[in-house]
Amino acid sequence: MVTIEDFKYAMTLWNGLEIPDIIERDVKIDLDSNKVIAIAGVRRSGKTHVMFQCINSLLRKGIRRDNIFYIDFENERLIGARAVDLDNLLVAHREMFNPEGTVYVFLDEIQIVENWDKWVRKVYNTGKYRLIITGSSYELLSSEIATSLAGRNLTYVVYPFSFEEYISARGIKISKLQKYSAEKGIILKVFNDFLEYGSFPEITLNPNISQRLEILSSYFDAIFFRDIIRRYRVREFGELNIFLKIISSKYSSYFSSVKSLNYFKSMGMKISRVTILNFLEYAKSVFLVGLLEQYEKSVQNRVSGQTKSYIIDIGISRLFTDIDRGRALENAVYLELLRKKGPGDTINYLKLKSGKEVDFITGGAARELIQVCYDVSDHKTRSRETSAIVEAALKLGLMKGTIITYDYEMDETIDGIFIHYVPFWLWAIPEIGVKT
Repeated sequence: MVTIEDFKYAMTLWNGLEIPDIIERDVKIDLDSNKVIAIAGVRRSGKTHVMFQCINSLLRKGIRRDNIFYIDFENERLIGARAVDLDNLLVAHREMFNPEGTVYVFLDEIQIVENWDKWVRKVYNTGKYRLIITGSSYELLSSEIATSLAGRNLTYVVYPFSFEEYISARGIKISKLQKYSAEKGIILKVFNDFLEYGSFPEITLNPNISQRLEILSSYFDAIFFRDIIRRYRVREFGELNIFLKIISSKYSSYFSSVKSLNYFKSMGMKISRVTILNFLEYAKSVFLVGLLEQYEKSVQNRVSGQTKSYIIDIGISRLFTDIDRGRALENAVYLELLRKKGPGDTINYLKLKSGKEVDFITGGAARELIQVCYDVSDHKTRSRETSAIVEAALKLGLMKGTIITYDYEMDETIDGIFIHYVPFWLWAIPEIGVKT
């Protein structure tokens, strides 16, 4: 049992906490919403720092610190807390502080607490508290939060740094960059690092290559053991480990459960196709991979079509395979599209009857065709990419398409379809080169 004195101890830590300097994340949390705020995402993506960002925002608005408190349920004094203990948390806060009006409650790793959702619903229904909760991905998944809180929540997903956040974290000011100057070399140097080692915040800020790989390896182990094995009680340790290494290496590629099954069979390992599909779902549920369905008007055709898989951070792939720059660039585009995705928006790939493919088609306010090609200098490569966009645009009644490259920019019109070639770094941060 966790007592009032235990919670007072945790409150004392909060009272003495000097909120660290944090890199502002491009996650806009609506703290004025009368909803429970749930922050989800892959392990070590910066969810706790987003909490601190929210706290700083409240303080800047003039909210008294007495009306804000932060609790980390991984604190050793709080281990074993149950929902019936959590009322003591509110009692401890009232004893130690003098809140007036609404109290903002930040609960980190609350999913460790048994039956936490019942307590959160109860406190939410009083109307006296604003609750912001987060935790490791195996304990806090957006789908589960939605089920537990039944419409009482707003869920935000925190990803590793976007490219804009990445260069800002490296101390580079976007306002000083010009695309037609020697400073472009700075952008490309940082972009190469981004493609090679990914953008987890801790990795971004660590210049030591060997330490980066050690840290990434610890992330993979934590995802493997804590997020999947412990959560789903998987007994096939060896098979799962092999599968996760395969799926991490095969980013920006079609996923085939049949090929995976044949691979295991070739190694003399007995495993069912259902188990492989379960492994894939586990990897998706903890945000290790993202899946992309084929663009089809029919839901049945979309679900039954082939799926492409992408890794949440290219650095994880770096542990098991050399980085393929073309596929890494496509993976980076996928993640940027996820970050920009609004409510009701869709992201798919498009397979044409001719056999050609467009890497991404986005849907929502406006449909957009996006092709990814690292190097378009070869005539055959360029023709293949443009012909797919032209065919898709004519089929769908669109007038333009975009080809994202490593470092090529140009516009052209083919068969009445406007095609815009743009480097990834300029597509991801269009402010570069804009004079103010």
